[in-house]
Amino acid sequence: MEFVKIYDEEDADKILRFLLDRNYEYHKPYMRFGKMVKVPRGQASYTLNENIHYDYGVSGGSPVNEVMCDKFKDITARVNEKLGTNYNTILMNVYKDGKDCIGAHKDKEVGWVEGTGFATLAFGATRKFNIVKDEDEILTSIPHKSGWVINMPNPLNQNNTHAVPSQPRVKEPRVSLTFREIISSLIV
Repeated sequence: MEFVKIYDEEDADKILRFLLDRNYEYHKPYMRFGKMVKVPRGQASYTLNENIHYDYGVSGGSPVNEVMCDKFKDITARVNEKLGTNYNTILMNVYKDGKDCIGAHKDKEVGWVEGTGFATLAFGATRKFNIVKDEDEILTSIPHKSGWVINMPNPLNQNNTHAVPSQPRVKEPRVSLTFREIISSLIV
C-alpha cells in the first residue's frame, strides 16, 4: 500500500469545487434483503474513452459510465504518473458530510486488468479510511487527507476489506475518486 500526495491544499480545494458541481446520483434507492434502502453516499462513473464499459457491481446498480472530460483525464494522468499505473476508470463517491459512508467490503474485480489493484484520491474533509486484514483482522485506520491518494496494488483487495466509516462530527463534504484499470472492449 502507498500513501502519496498528489495535490497541494490550494489545488485540492479547486478540484473539490469542480467535483461537487458534477452530476451524480445521491442516496440512490435500492432493494436489499427485501427492504428498500439508500446508497449512503453519492456516485458517478467515468471512463477514459467510449471503448471502456464497466459495471462496478455496487449496491443499487452501477452508475452510468460517462466519458471523462479533460479535467478528469488530467487528474487520471497525474495519478498514473505518480503511481506508475494505467488506471482508466473513475468511480466518484460523494460524502456530503460525516453521516455518508461506505461499509467494509472488497471490490469486485470482474473486468479488471489481471494483476491490478485500485487507488482512491480524496478531496475535502479528512475521513478515516479503514483497512482490515483477513488473516488476523488487524485494523489500519488512515486519516485520508485532501489531495492524497491511497494506492492498493494487487492482491491487497483480495486479502483485506476497506471502508470509510460514518463520522457524524464531520460536517464538511468529501469526494473520493477511485481508480481502476478496466479491460477495454472495441466496438465492432
